[in-house]
Amino acid sequence: MKFKFFLFALVLLISNSCRSPKTNSFRDSIIKKERVAFQIILGKEGSETKKLDNLVKGDFKGALAAVDQQKLEFDKLIGSIQTLSSDGIQEGESLKMAAINYYKALQELHYFDRKDIEQQALIRKLNGKEKEIAQDALIELSRQKRSLYAKVYENEYRLSNALDKFDTANGF
Repeated sequence: MKFKFFLFALVLLISNSCRSPKTNSFRDSIIKKERVAFQIILGKEGSETKKLDNLVKGDFKGALAAVDQQKLEFDKLIGSIQTLSSDGIQEGESLKMAAINYYKALQELHYFDRKDIEQQALIRKLNGKEKEIAQDALIELSRQKRSLYAKVYENEYRLSNALDKFDTANGF
């Protein structure tokens, strides 16, 4: 039994040592971006939390500023992926592009909140028939947002597949 465990550990050690440090670093960089996105969207001090806090207070300008900040944070995240070198890494470019497309889709989804917030602010100022029309427009924005969610789901699926192919091609 000990011999089997030792043999397994030896095989695992050898297979890990065969991977290029550049490949390991590239993969780790891509994986760590998910944590950055998590902080943007769900972090206690993230811009999404700030947006929601401002909306609860009825501070539409503050909420819009938080949405703009979130866009900048996603721009930085996407830019950091774009600068990663995938030269000589099997399936590296595919993984890189899948990650970029996924985070762009997330950015687009969350930046769409700007339209929702602007519409909510407008609704507060209107009365009667104008208010009903503005509320109908808000419902239409929700329909449009649903398609953005579908785009995020599709890009997340592609990213997952690209990571699987990358892992297979590079022995992870």
